[in-house]
Amino acid sequence: MTHMFEYEDVSGLDAAAALGVLEHAQVWKRRAEVQEALAMVRVVKTYRHQIGTDKVQLAGEGTGLIDDFACLELAAALHRSVDSVTPQVIDLLNLEVRLPRLWEQVVACGVPVWQARQIARDTAGLSLAKARWIDDTIGPFTTRLAPGRLTRFVQALVVQADPAAAQERWNRAARPRIQIGPCRPDGLRDIYGWLTAADATYLDAALTQLASILDTPGTTQDVSERRATALGILATPARALALLQHSLTQPTLPNESGEGTAPEERRERASDASRRADDDEEWQGSRSPFGCAGHTCGRITVDPDRLLPKATLIIHLSDDTLTTGTGLGRCEQLGPLTIDQIRQVLGHTRVTVQPVFNPNGIIAVDSYDIPAPIRRAVLLRHPYEIFPYGTRPSTGLDLDHTQPYRWGPDQPAGQTRPDNLGPQRRKAHRAKTHAGWHLHQPEPGLFHWTSPLGRHYLTTPAGLTTDPTTSPTGTHPWDNPLPAPLLPDPPQQRRRTRTHASSRRTTIQRR
Repeated sequence: MTHMFEYEDVSGLDAAAALGVLEHAQVWKRRAEVQEALAMVRVVKTYRHQIGTDKVQLAGEGTGLIDDFACLELAAALHRSVDSVTPQVIDLLNLEVRLPRLWEQVVACGVPVWQARQIARDTAGLSLAKARWIDDTIGPFTTRLAPGRLTRFVQALVVQADPAAAQERWNRAARPRIQIGPCRPDGLRDIYGWLTAADATYLDAALTQLASILDTPGTTQDVSERRATALGILATPARALALLQHSLTQPTLPNESGEGTAPEERRERASDASRRADDDEEWQGSRSPFGCAGHTCGRITVDPDRLLPKATLIIHLSDDTLTTGTGLGRCEQLGPLTIDQIRQVLGHTRVTVQPVFNPNGIIAVDSYDIPAPIRRAVLLRHPYEIFPYGTRPSTGLDLDHTQPYRWGPDQPAGQTRPDNLGPQRRKAHRAKTHAGWHLHQPEPGLFHWTSPLGRHYLTTPAGLTTDPTTSPTGTHPWDNPLPAPLLPDPPQQRRRTRTHASSRRTTIQRR
C-alpha cells in the first residue's frame, strides 16, 4: 500500500503558505476518515467465524445481520475497547443502509464522518421508511448548511416523522435521575442529572443553609466550593443533621458594642418562631412520611454511629510508600492517588483496616466453582478485563479458565487456580469458547490471544497490550517497568518474589 499523505516541513513557511498546508491536511484527513469508515463496514459485513449462524441485528431496521464477534476483532486491531468500537459500527451501518444519500455525500468527502454519524444517531429510533424520508429531505442541504443548522433541521424532522415517539422521549427525559460519573484524573467526579422542581428547590435551600454554616472565619472556600462540600455532607445525613442542630443551638453572639441582640430583633425572632409553630399543622406530612415538616423532626433516637453510611475502599500501596510516606497508591474505586490524597479521602472518617490480603500460597482446587480467596486474588491481580485493550473493571465479570475445565473421572487436579483464571466480559468469554479466539498464559497473569484472523496480542496485569509479532524483545512495557506500585513485576522475577503491592481493605464509616 502506498502512502497517500506525506508530512511537509512548515518551519520556514509564512502564514499564507502554512494555511495552505493546513487545508491540504484537512482534505487528506477527511479522505482517511472515509477510508476508515469504508473498511470498517467491509470488515463487519464480510467477517465470519466458525459458527456461521451466530448473527445479530446490531443496527437499525433494514441493516441486516452481522457476525456477533466482528466488533471484537475490530476493537483489538484498532487498539480500542469493544465499547468504543460498537457504537461507531452501528452508526456506519445505519448510514449506509438507512441514509444512502447522506452516505454518498460522506464517501465523496462532502460531509464529515462525525456529522453524518450524529445524524445516524438522531434517526436511529425511526423506521426504515421514515429514516429514508429524512434522508431525501435533507439531501439538497447537507453541503449547504452549517453543521449546527443541519443538526437542528434533522432533529426537527425526527419529531415531525414520529411525534408519538418524540413525546415518549420527552417524557423519559423529564423523569428525575441522578448519575455520578467515573473518577477523573484530578480526583473529582462529575454529578449530573435532573430533579423535580420541588426537590431541586429544597436541595438548593439545603445547600445554601449548609454553605452558610461552613462559612467560618479563616475558610478559603468560595460559595460554590462550600455548596459542593455541603452536597458531600448531605451524603452522610447524620453529619448534616449534627451540623444543622449545632448551628441552631449556638448562643447569640454579642454585637460590636459588647451588648446582646437588640430587643426589637429578639421580638422579631420570637414572632417568627410563633408563626412557624402556628404553621406546623399546615406542613404536617408535606415532605415527611412521619408527619413532621422536616425542620423539627431531626431528633436522633438511635446510636449516631448506626446512621453513618459505610463504604469499602481497596487501596494498593508498596512497602516503600508505606515506610517513606511518599509515592503513589492505587484505589480500585478512585484510581491512582498520592499519599496526601489518600489522607484527604480517609480524613474525617471512622476507618476500620482489615488484615492485608496475601494472594501468595493460595491452594488450587479441583472444583469448577471458584472459591472466594481465589476469586479475590485474580481480581486484585487484574483490575480490568484481560481482553486486548479492554476497559471494563473486572468486578462482576466472568472468571474464565484459560485452559478449559475438563470434566470426568480422569480430570486433572488443581484446575481452578489463580494462574489458570482471568476476568472476561461475556462476549469475549464466548468468543474464546465458540468463535475461534485462542488464549493461553505463558506466565501467570500474562495472556496471549490469537484472533480468528491470525492476529496476536499480549495483555499484562496492568492492562497493557501489544502485538508480540511486531514488538521485538526488550520493547514490551513490562520488560523494564518504572518503580511504582501501579506496574507489574518483570515476568522473570514474578515467581521468585513476593507480591509487589499490599492490598488494604478499608471500611469508611464517615465522610
